[in-house]
Amino acid sequence: MQPPAPPNAVAVEVVAAQPTDADDAARAHLSRTADRSLAPVTYLVKLRLDPIPPVTSLGWALYVDDFRIPKYWEYKDGIYFKIFDPQFFSDHQGEALRFSQNGTDFIDTGLVLALPDISPQVSPADLPKQTDALG
Repeated sequence: MQPPAPPNAVAVEVVAAQPTDADDAARAHLSRTADRSLAPVTYLVKLRLDPIPPVTSLGWALYVDDFRIPKYWEYKDGIYFKIFDPQFFSDHQGEALRFSQNGTDFIDTGLVLALPDISPQVSPADLPKQTDALG
C-alpha cells in the first residue's frame, strides 16, 4: 500500500487563548512538575494545510525539530496543538516543523516555530475563547 502524501503546511500561527477546564488541569499539573507558576493562557499553534488531507489510518506524526508533538487536533483550516508553558517557545524558537511516519525519515514543512507575540499585561479574560481562535 502506497503511504499517503505528507500534509502540505503553508502557514503557522500562534494564538493565545483562554484555557478550557481540561487545559487548566494540564497547566496545574505542569506548574507542579515544573515547580513554577504558569499563566492561565493556552497557546494554540495552528498549521494551515492546503489542501486538507483525507482521513487515513496511516497518519503523520508532527515534530518541532526532534521533539514529537504528542497530540494534535484538526480545525477547519488544518491542524493545531496546544502549549501551556511559554518556555517551550524559547526552547524551540526557529526550529523546523516537520512530519514523519516512522520517527526517522522527516518531511520538512519549510515552516519554523516562532515566539508568540503576547503582552504580559493582557488579562486572560481578554483573550479569545479557543472556539473563536480556531473558527
